[in-house]
Amino acid sequence: MFEKYTEAARRAIFMARYEASQFGAGYIETEHLLLGILRMERELGKRLGLPFEKVEAIRKQVEERYAGRAKQSTSVDIPLSKEAKRALHYAKEESKQREQSHIGCEHLLWGVFQEEKSFGGLMMRESGVTAEGLAKEVDRSSPPPAAETPPRRYTSPPPPPPPPQPEMETPASVVRNLSAAARSGKLGRLIGRDREIERILHILSRRTRNNPLLVGEPGVGKTALVEGIAQRIADCDVPAILADRPIFAVDASSLVAPSRRSRAADGPERLIAELTNGPIGILCVDGLLDVAASPGWGAVEATHVLEVLSRSGIQCIGTGTPAGLRRATDTAPLLVRHFQAVRVPAPSEDEAISIVNGLKQEYEKFHGVVFGEGVIEAAVFGSGRFLAHRQLPDRALDLLDEAGARAKVRHQRLPPDELEAQKRRRQLLDQISEAFLKHDHAKAKELADQEKEEREKLLRLRTERKPAPSEYMVTTADLEEAIADRAGVEVPAVQEVLRQKKGKESQAIAQRLAGAVPVDQEAWLPFLAAYLAGCTDQDAARLADAIRSARG
Repeated sequence: MFEKYTEAARRAIFMARYEASQFGAGYIETEHLLLGILRMERELGKRLGLPFEKVEAIRKQVEERYAGRAKQSTSVDIPLSKEAKRALHYAKEESKQREQSHIGCEHLLWGVFQEEKSFGGLMMRESGVTAEGLAKEVDRSSPPPAAETPPRRYTSPPPPPPPPQPEMETPASVVRNLSAAARSGKLGRLIGRDREIERILHILSRRTRNNPLLVGEPGVGKTALVEGIAQRIADCDVPAILADRPIFAVDASSLVAPSRRSRAADGPERLIAELTNGPIGILCVDGLLDVAASPGWGAVEATHVLEVLSRSGIQCIGTGTPAGLRRATDTAPLLVRHFQAVRVPAPSEDEAISIVNGLKQEYEKFHGVVFGEGVIEAAVFGSGRFLAHRQLPDRALDLLDEAGARAKVRHQRLPPDELEAQKRRRQLLDQISEAFLKHDHAKAKELADQEKEEREKLLRLRTERKPAPSEYMVTTADLEEAIADRAGVEVPAVQEVLRQKKGKESQAIAQRLAGAVPVDQEAWLPFLAAYLAGCTDQDAARLADAIRSARG
């Protein structure tokens, strides 16, 4: 009967038999199968939303169901109930329909779930297990067959079939409604950038060339600016001409895809239908310059899409880098003429501190931490010295995120006593399974009693332990460790730089050098400034001598 069962599935059924004997049951019921499976496959249970605490809650319900019954000897043969037999039949049929060569614990859970009026099936549903989640686990167990799979048996209404995947994804399917996200409070706050916001509003209010083009290096906050405009519209803080106009966003690579075998010729028209369903929207095309400057048909198709949208009264906000603008000006001048450029420079360090301070609550909430005094300043200054190849505020927020994650991981590790009890319990469960396989029921009972003691000890430790604080303090030491890891240097070196130079000196040096550095060589200016901010006067003098010698 159990030839196709995996080793874990066999052990789960043996464990179900043991559970039935401990509860004094006359038959192995679906609830015993459920407990046996979850004993053997803890990770499977977690993926289905059944962690240790929920499993123990299920066990308590089963204990209440069998309250007052005397335990049976583990040597007594306990048959499967009719419901349990049907559950095993459903598991077998599911494996057969999927053309899978085995029956695993995921199939057994599927079978218990299908026996929906049984106690085990009811507890699975009450605990949040769904048919869709179980189907995914069954699919995970082996690759799907090449042939078409027969339909599954669902006792509850089956989920709708996935839509057929076209060769090219249509633009309308990848459009994000930023205005809806703004109204529901899902967008991050925009701090500062008043000048850029006003400039964008002025361009959107123009009669001609009323499409803003946000030009800035990666990480300076171009996307945040567009989201800020969407939030201003949602808050009715815009001129009347822009009131109630929704903002949508789409990635340029989704809008124009010349490399696909099949093109959606009606892509722009379908996009128009999406954007004109109500007040005519404003479309943000992220990365437009990069696509327009790419070889092939990128520029031609981008221009075509833009012209179609323009004829329908739809305005666009494009984004790109300065290098992308230079290339697009050469390769797609007709496209560039549709736009009015808005320079988006990186904020100064003082401005970045204000921006990061305004956004830190989102990171504190996510990580369950509080950033202590001086951490924000250290993130801004330290990122300027050790991550100079990236832009503010992105590089400072990146360090802040890293420091918060480090603090969270450090504080959420299991205490040694709890970790030891958990390891001991897992070892006992494995030993119980081995004893059942060898039909050594006396040994299995002895080990089961020990496992119960360890389980009760684990619950007691978790109950008696003082609840961990909901927030941990992130200090400058955490930030320094994060910088050291990212930069590949020792922590004392980071501390020395932050203590003596800070980041403002690097910025001041970069400003002094800007006028003397050729425009086509500005890319390496931050690295030079960072080096000069961290070196001695003697090192700087030697570098100057080397440059003069190289010039001849």
